[in-house]
Amino acid sequence: MSCPKSARLLLVVLPILSINTLVHAWDETGHVIVTRLAFEKLPDDLPGWLRTPEVRDRLEYLANEPDRWRGQKNVHLDHCNNPNHYIDEEYLYPYGLSLKNLPPLRRELLDIMAAQRALHPEKFPEYDRARDRSYTNLVPGLLPYEIAELQWKIASSWTTLKTYEQHRELVTDAMINNARQNVIYHMGILSHFVGDGCQPLHLTKHHHGWVGDNPKRYTTDRDFHAYIDGGVIRHHNLTPEGMEHLAKPARRVTKTKYWRDINAYLHESFLLVEPLYELEKTGELKGPKGKDFIEDRLVEGGAMLAGVWATAYRSAVIDDFRVRQLKGNAKRAAGSTSGEAAAK
Repeated sequence: MSCPKSARLLLVVLPILSINTLVHAWDETGHVIVTRLAFEKLPDDLPGWLRTPEVRDRLEYLANEPDRWRGQKNVHLDHCNNPNHYIDEEYLYPYGLSLKNLPPLRRELLDIMAAQRALHPEKFPEYDRARDRSYTNLVPGLLPYEIAELQWKIASSWTTLKTYEQHRELVTDAMINNARQNVIYHMGILSHFVGDGCQPLHLTKHHHGWVGDNPKRYTTDRDFHAYIDGGVIRHHNLTPEGMEHLAKPARRVTKTKYWRDINAYLHESFLLVEPLYELEKTGELKGPKGKDFIEDRLVEGGAMLAGVWATAYRSAVIDDFRVRQLKGNAKRAAGSTSGEAAAK
């Protein structure tokens, strides 16, 4: 039985079938370094309870959680999680897109791509669904969307906490503590993806060695990515404690133009793809220039993370619906207490 024409049109895509090889950015140490650098530069207006060693340790642990999700090897989890760790800018170009004009909603991107494939099937080679278990090879990655969405999940958690604190007489200590824990959780998860964004190989089709035309004869070793994630960090003996003094102030991320700011940060990493390959080619990656390059990437990740954390905090509002709910709960509780007293 032949497929309908509409179905056939959807089964075409850019030749990015290798894109979904499990892509990690930094080993655990790298993500902890990014988190530590951000924590060291928490802006002064963030509350004091956030600045304890216990919170820092929790954030550093959570920074690696999204990579742990991969270990479950479940198709539903992989389908939603795997593309969030990268965006290969070159694969946006045939759609007239780049990190400079990416639509701000992930479903907008998917709709644009599906429409272009349907309207111009001749531009794209066939897509083999059988080789794409988690059905993720049709997209070039969704990293900026995950960062933006998590920024606003953090803001929402701060909104709940701010609302509780403003109406302290209506909430319990447990409610305050749970709201704080939600803030910490979302901050820690965001740390992972901002950390992914400062690793240049998460912004390019050349993520596991150079692909396609290679006139400069860059490495095609598929283990290159793994070496950048962890091997080069170990080679240069980079540690959270050893890099604390390099922490930069929080990068400016605005409440209204955060989408532009996120993509500018990611594009800066993309522009460093070829310089990174050049360092490997010359052998300088293992020397002082290579150490400076990797340190710079981690430091920029920390500055961006601190900036997104700060903007999320400053975006909190008072949740009027939650206030009405709290007051209603208090009123019902008071009425119940009065009724019990009258019955006695």
